[in-house]
Amino acid sequence: MRVRTFALAAAACAGLGLAGLSGAGTASAATPFVIPQIGAAGVELDHGETQALAESPIPALIDRYAPHNAVIVGLQPDSTLLQDGNAVFADLPAIVGEAASHPDGSVDVLLSPKGLGIFQVW
Repeated sequence: MRVRTFALAAAACAGLGLAGLSGAGTASAATPFVIPQIGAAGVELDHGETQALAESPIPALIDRYAPHNAVIVGLQPDSTLLQDGNAVFADLPAIVGEAASHPDGSVDVLLSPKGLGIFQVW
């Protein structure tokens, strides 16, 4: 099960990168980053790539098929999405969509041993 979860998260990360690249044009590309201390890697999407991701089916597919305990989300403090402590009461299409709706909003996507992370940035 652990290998399947990791493979699903890796495929989701690859899909996110492809969605961002295909929607944002050839001059733009997701910025990769690595955090070796925790064994994590990811991509920073710009605003255009985040909008392309929000318009794609990828966030809904992650919600549908990824185990909920393998997906970590980070909301901005001024997010309008419902949250209570560490619990977020929103699906990934809403989380990515909210970031895409901000003029300078974007998301960072992280793949770590704990799972897939989606973090709002603005």
